[in-house]
Amino acid sequence: MTRTDIITEMETDHRVIEALFTWIHRTPLEDTGRERLLEEVAAELARHMAAEERYLYPAVRAYVADGEEVVTKETARQERLTTMLRGLESSTVYEPGFDARVRALEREVSQHVRHEEHDLFPLLRQGCPLDTLRRLG
Repeated sequence: MTRTDIITEMETDHRVIEALFTWIHRTPLEDTGRERLLEEVAAELARHMAAEERYLYPAVRAYVADGEEVVTKETARQERLTTMLRGLESSTVYEPGFDARVRALEREVSQHVRHEEHDLFPLLRQGCPLDTLRRLG
């Protein structure tokens, strides 16, 4: 079995989270299954952000120019996502504005994904040895 690397793992997480958002939007507004899907999004994001903090960000600090500054910005993005999630978790699908808040969270996640996949990951792939990326994966 070929071992994957940390970047591939992160990209896989991104696809899972995007798919969950798609399912949320395909589920009728009044369906409480949307809450369950949002709980799954929250769990996936929490797991993903923990993996970033534990594995990805140390590599960024070590192998990307201005890595500490990059990690500081990424951490601020994570804090925004966490705040948005908390607001959604404390509400129900029946509350006014729930769907708009879900869409706002999705936009924030999409920006995070685009930044990582188009900007950060190429820099990390360029600067970090492949064996290190695989070990972290």
